[in-house]
Amino acid sequence: MRKKSIRATVFMLLLVSIFSANLVSAGATQIGLMYTGVSSLSSSLTISTSGGATCTGKASVRSGYTVDLTVELKKDGSTIKTWTSSGTSIVSAGGTYYVASGHSYVVTTTAAVYDSNDHLVENPDKDSLVTYY
Repeated sequence: MRKKSIRATVFMLLLVSIFSANLVSAGATQIGLMYTGVSSLSSSLTISTSGGATCTGKASVRSGYTVDLTVELKKDGSTIKTWTSSGTSIVSAGGTYYVASGHSYVVTTTAAVYDSNDHLVENPDKDSLVTYY
């Protein structure tokens, strides 16, 4: 009888440790990636009832870095329109493009970040939420 109790206790401790490890790893995936030059990166997409897709991408870069920003509107996974901008501090790009109904759309913003020696240090991207129109 005592062996069953010890086995049950060990089994429960094992389950608790596995569950705790899963919670820690799940929490870790929710922490944003840290970048060297980029302090924030965003993409947004809104589509009006008439099909006007307003696309915006924005990057904030730390002092001493520059960014080449590319904002792509994608229809069913393929790029249909691109906007670009470059600069320091806060850089944004985008515009409005009329789209056809019956498709899924997403905006991808990519930031090519360069240090003061003009070396590429990172190239993160960020997708907007997918919008079905």
